[in-house]
Parts: sequence; structure tokens; C-alpha cells
Amino acid sequence: MRMLNQFKKNIVVIFALLFMTSACRLFGGTAPSPTSTPPASATVPVSLTEMGPLTPDFTQIDKALKEALTGSIAYNAPQAMKLNEIATIELLLNPALEPGVLATQVTQPGEVVTASVEITPRMKAVLLQQSQDAFFIQPLHDNAEQLISTTETTKWSWDVTAKMGGVQRLTLVVYRLVTVDGNENWRVVESYRSDIDVGVSMVQRILMLDWKWIAGILVTALFIPAFWRWVDQRRKPIEPAPQPKRAPKQQKKKLG
Repeated sequence: MRMLNQFKKNIVVIFALLFMTSACRLFGGTAPSPTSTPPASATVPVSLTEMGPLTPDFTQIDKALKEALTGSIAYNAPQAMKLNEIATIELLLNPALEPGVLATQVTQPGEVVTASVEITPRMKAVLLQQSQDAFFIQPLHDNAEQLISTTETTKWSWDVTAKMGGVQRLTLVVYRLVTVDGNENWRVVESYRSDIDVGVSMVQRILMLDWKWIAGILVTALFIPAFWRWVDQRRKPIEPAPQPKRAPKQQKKKLG
């Protein structure tokens, strides 16, 4: 009997110890070790070298620009025009000719300007004006964008009508078309830009006036005062001409 009671006491002590150990683990917890692996949701910095390629690929754009060839351009730049006069500006481009040789192919009058520019298989040329009322510009080519030949001359031309007196400015701009990843995109930077200053003198403007219309105004301005002067004279009554006064007769003295 005594042994049975001692066994029961040992069982109670064991259960008490197990209960206390479980309680400590439940409420106390354990701190993570310093070398523990961070959770999967933590943010890990990524280096630039591990990132994918940037969009757009600027490296391909720079490579396409460096592969551009050099070509010659020549165009005529009129220095003076009359009002309502039409002048044709002609731009030529040829990668196989020197600028001086290409200048001989310009057929329009005016000072011929030449330059060497970077070109691509497709080029674009535009003629702009500083003031919207200064000129009327009519392109003579079908499209401002043209395919460039390696041997033949490519041509752009515009008819320019002067609409405003004084010194007015035209701007010629040449663009090159760059191809990146099979997509054609215009490069913002121009291949060439040049200003053309056109002046209209006072003598030219006077010669362009309609003198028949001005002469009619002058004749009318002189005729109207003369007409009214004649009318005033007609309205005045006609007065008889004054008679000359006669000398008084002297009486003869009677002889006594």
C-alpha cells in the first residue's frame, strides 16, 4: 500500500513538471537567432546590372546615328524679292558629289549655299517662315520625306511668294530618319538648319503700286475744287460795267 501511494505521488509530480514546461514555451516564446533567414516577403535590393534592358534602347539609337553617312547639299537663297513676286527655292542632295560640284546643278537664281551633312537612307526637308503672313510657301515635291540614292541627286523645291515688305526670314531644315528595331522614328535633332533673310526695298514697293488707281485719285482731288470754284462764279449776278464819269459843263459868261 505504501508503495502504491509513493507511485501516485511520483505520477503527480511528473504531470506537474510537464505542465509547467508547456506553459513556459507557450507564453515565453523564443527569440530568433541573428543568423535566421528573412521571410520571403522582405524586400531585397536589386543591382542595376541585374535589371532588364531599358526601353527604348538608347544604345541602338546612338549606334544608328553613328552609322549615318555624309552627303553634300546645295540650294539657292534669294536675297531680295518684290511684293507678290514668286521665287523658287531648290534643295539638292547627293552623297557621291562634292559640295562645289553639286552647286553647279542648282538651276534657280540666287546665292548658292553648300554644306556637308549626315544622311540616312531616308531624309526629310522643310521650309519654314518666321512670320505666318510674310510668305506663301507652296511645296513642289510630292512628299517632304524622300528616299536617298547613293549616286543620283535628290531634289526638293518650293515656290515662295512674298506677301510682306521689309526683311523677312525663311528657315531651311533637313532631318534624317533613324531606324531602331525595325520601327522608323524621326530623330529630334536636325541634320542641318539655315536661315534665309529676304529683303524688300522701298523702291520696289513703290514700283509695285497701282499707279493708274493713284493717278485717278489725284485727278479727282484736283478736279473737285476747280469744279466748285466754277460753280460759285456761275452763281454770282452779272453786274453792269461802271460808266466813266463825264466832266461838268462850264457855263458861258454873258457879255454885257
